Amino acid sequence: MMDIYVIKRNNKYIVFNPESLFLFTVTEDIGEILEYYVSQSESLPENLGGSERDIASLLDSFDEKANLDICNSKGCEEKAPKALCLIVSHDCNLRCGYCYADHGTFGGEKKLMGFKTAKESIDKLLGKNSNNFILFFGGEPFLNYPLMKDVVEYGNRNELNIKYSTITNGTIINESIKEFIYKNFFALQISLDGPKAINDFQRYGSPESVHDRALETLDQLRSRDYPLSIKCIITKKSINKLNTIMEYLSTLGVGSIAFSEAHLLPKDSKFYISDTEYEGCITELSRILVKNLDQLASGDKTPVIGPIFDILRSLTTKTRKINYCSAGREYVAVTAEGDVYPCHGFVGIDEFKMGNVLEEDFPGESYATISDLFSKLNVNISEECSLCWARFLCGGDCAAHSYIYNNDLSKPTKRRCIMAKSILEALLPEIADIFQDKNKMQNIIKRFDRSRNVAQSPLIK
Repeated sequence: MMDIYVIKRNNKYIVFNPESLFLFTVTEDIGEILEYYVSQSESLPENLGGSERDIASLLDSFDEKANLDICNSKGCEEKAPKALCLIVSHDCNLRCGYCYADHGTFGGEKKLMGFKTAKESIDKLLGKNSNNFILFFGGEPFLNYPLMKDVVEYGNRNELNIKYSTITNGTIINESIKEFIYKNFFALQISLDGPKAINDFQRYGSPESVHDRALETLDQLRSRDYPLSIKCIITKKSINKLNTIMEYLSTLGVGSIAFSEAHLLPKDSKFYISDTEYEGCITELSRILVKNLDQLASGDKTPVIGPIFDILRSLTTKTRKINYCSAGREYVAVTAEGDVYPCHGFVGIDEFKMGNVLEEDFPGESYATISDLFSKLNVNISEECSLCWARFLCGGDCAAHSYIYNNDLSKPTKRRCIMAKSILEALLPEIADIFQDKNKMQNIIKRFDRSRNVAQSPLIK
């Protein structure tokens, strides 16, 4: 049976072939036939017409057309790390109500990384490979700004060809830090959850408004042509205000907006989103993404929201996404103490500790074993993902979330599946239309050419 998925939208039928990532529009008659085919109905309704031979011929033609192009698979090769997440600060100056990392301490003590740990991380994990990346992470990374400067100076002195980035709350940026960012970073992401009332209800701990201080930082950094993005966390308190939030964030002059549900919260938390609320949230978010895609196709300078770039890149380059991210393969995280994990989401889970960079024999057996485990993880080995029509545009779930919620690295959470399928079902018909419009395609290409270097980083999911 040919592997296809049919989406009906306003009497229009879109057919998607997961294996080839081939997306095309068909007539209503053909769409109805394919719907019955996919549903494995024993017989077609008489009003559809068509003989068994006609239908077989139709399916053969789709199969031939869909497999003309050979797909690549992003993430299928076993690779050495090219991206380090250096958790330079196990501390934060804020006390956000939904923080999964226990306000930056990751369940441990407050601590800042020392230069020796950072140096050993670079020497033993990155070496002198070309085109490497370092993400300064926390807590709040700029609480350890002196180390960040030392790391960049070390990389420059040894001609290591490293690109630097960070995620910050934007509340402690001063003139020195601002110039450091301009001179050394290829991109920067600031946490902001929406307008002042929404943001400051969720993000607090500063004597002044967290929103106002972050906005001041954005205004300062935006004065130069620099890749800026916003990370927005959605909680129970903001879930019914998604349109307001996205419209507001879209006015702030950044290139992209990433969103995420607040994870790992107890059900009695005032920020916890119930299953019913989550489904409603994803439906609304899908509408927002459709609107955003239409704006981008029309040439608007609106920021790119969510996974749109990733989906378009897969479809236009015919590249299957077989992993959610590059954790444990191209990307590893190092704590302030030098402990190494597949990513920051696994910090503190002992069975995924890959060793310590300060040990003489690092990387050793633990590193090799866990690295090998993650190199074999992909949607093809997942019982749930391998049969899903969305598998090669979704890439599965975050391995850390899969393990924490399901005790299985390859089993996606129910919420991830709801989100991926809902968003794709909303976007694919719009994308099919764009592919048939030269002007819209040109607008999309121009827009994403400007973002290509940032999006291709292993630090970007």
